Amino acid sequence: MAIRLFQSQTSMFCEKVRIVLSMKKVAYEIVDVRKDERKSLIEFSGQRKIPVIDYHGRCIIDSTFISAFLEEKYPEPSIYPSQPSDKGLCLMLEDWSDEVLLQAIHLIRRAETTEARQAAEKELATHLRSLDLLFTGRKFIFDRMTLADIAIFTQLHYLYTVAKYEVPKTYNNLQGWLELMRQTLKLPSLYDVAA
Repeated sequence: MAIRLFQSQTSMFCEKVRIVLSMKKVAYEIVDVRKDERKSLIEFSGQRKIPVIDYHGRCIIDSTFISAFLEEKYPEPSIYPSQPSDKGLCLMLEDWSDEVLLQAIHLIRRAETTEARQAAEKELATHLRSLDLLFTGRKFIFDRMTLADIAIFTQLHYLYTVAKYEVPKTYNNLQGWLELMRQTLKLPSLYDVAA
């Protein structure tokens, strides 16, 4: 039985799982849930949320749980830092990205008026400033690319691939990190989705 990823190509959470699978060199098949209006997903998992992994018949739902499961099954290369306190911070940053940064990004995507767009950009700017400070004098958050980098990247990458919004050039450190992630993931541009 093969490993299947139930997903949508533009979902930031699905992109996170694809990056982890690629990083760990795990072969898998893609099931595009849009092709059958999620019928195969619901039949397999009993729900509509993506991503979902079919790991030899075992159902794992949610990008955070899938990433942890893949780490357990394929520990090298690790998606977590080696020090326990750093791993805790990595998991906190992943959660912040998936829950808080996500909301600011959705505000940008959903803004339909000039006023809504300005308010959304103001909200997002708070997080971009924090990230710009975080990347001052460092390449990755820890000594190498970890799940924290992947989670933050996939959220910001969504701005380029779906919302058609670019992180302002004034965030030099963040721009440098985005370029490093683009190169590390071998993306032709930030407008290209990670396979």
